[in-house]
Amino acid sequence: MITEPANNPSAGRFACTADRIFDGHQVHTDRAVVVDGGVIIDLVLLTALPANLTVVSGAGCTIIPGLIDAHMHFMRWQGPAYLAYGVTTVRDTGNNLPWILDRRREASDRPWPRLLSLGPILDGPKPFHPAVSRGCKTPADGVDAVRETLDAGADGIKLYVGLPADWLPSMVRHCHARGFKASIHCGGSGLRAVLRSGVDEFFHHDGVLADIWPGGHPPGWLDAWGDRGMGATRDAQRHLADEIRAAGITATPTLAYWDSQWRIRRPEGHGAEAAALVPPLIAKWQSTGPDPAASDRWRRALDAARRFTGLLLEREVPVLAGTDVPCGAVPPGLSLWHELRLLNEAGMSPAQALRAATVDVATFMRRPDLGRLGSGAAADLVVVHGNPLAAIPHSPDIVRVMRNGVWHEPATLLTQMERMEDHASLGADPWTRQFERHYQP
Repeated sequence: MITEPANNPSAGRFACTADRIFDGHQVHTDRAVVVDGGVIIDLVLLTALPANLTVVSGAGCTIIPGLIDAHMHFMRWQGPAYLAYGVTTVRDTGNNLPWILDRRREASDRPWPRLLSLGPILDGPKPFHPAVSRGCKTPADGVDAVRETLDAGADGIKLYVGLPADWLPSMVRHCHARGFKASIHCGGSGLRAVLRSGVDEFFHHDGVLADIWPGGHPPGWLDAWGDRGMGATRDAQRHLADEIRAAGITATPTLAYWDSQWRIRRPEGHGAEAAALVPPLIAKWQSTGPDPAASDRWRRALDAARRFTGLLLEREVPVLAGTDVPCGAVPPGLSLWHELRLLNEAGMSPAQALRAATVDVATFMRRPDLGRLGSGAAADLVVVHGNPLAAIPHSPDIVRVMRNGVWHEPATLLTQMERMEDHASLGADPWTRQFERHYQP
């Protein structure tokens, strides 16, 4: 499928071509991506390529930009699996700050995707995830947490459910004054309070139920979206979607997490494909055991969340692709393709879904070097068999992945992903400690 001369195509200047190239905006069938030193020089007409230039050609394939997972929590075992499925950048949305910044520096020397970080989860006085959070006791403490997180080198901030709504505007203003975006996982105060704060992005559709069921929604968390009375809130959902559009906020719904919750409650569990990419201990911590009634409720919740995402898409609210790996034992890398299919089902075309994991998320993060195949961009690209622009594949056939101008073979990467069987092999990753707090007796 890939043809190339005997010399190393990752050395010096070379070109990559295939049946089609999706540059993040449009499809080309007559061009090649020219790479030199980890940077894309340009997309060049095939007829204009120098005769002596090494060309890597993928017959029957499509070249797309390296994918970006906009919402995940990094653990070291995930790195090779992400890269094997064409995810060349991940945005960690909550981790121990010194630890994740060390991993960000380390990533360029590992078979991992590039790491971006929102630092620790900035929460209220009693953090829900203490191993990966920073608790804030006063409004002034919240502003200090923003300043210190950004001073340390984070790529933005993540606000969390325990922060009182009236603390948010000052924290967001300080973040914006530094030139960064503020994201939030909001809670019981509802999404409308968040919209008034000026925050840039909200996760998981959390907080929506508090606004569409003002008298108090049925018991439960996101699974309450599966209540059979949800259909009666459609008008309220439409009104809220209008307000979301007017506020100019971006949504990252992480539908792959919702999808995981009904699957892990089936008698057969998450499935063999996911199990092959998730260490058994992580899967054990995330497993709830068979519960057909809860599985059905979560399946209905996913359907409702997908329909609400569709309302946002109808209003042209920006929607990004994120997965919440490893929560729900969602498999790294493959998870993002699942998210793209779910966004496709919510109303995006395949090309729009791919944009949500490439140029759109890069634009949101103010990273013009990522998510596109064009002059000056990082040489991150994926050669995938077939045409994902016609239909997002359930399990993509990734032929090769390039990160920073260096080729990686998916089979080799998956071999490198050590199957972590016990606590010792998982190491002292902060999310290991957090899962221990939540799930171990």
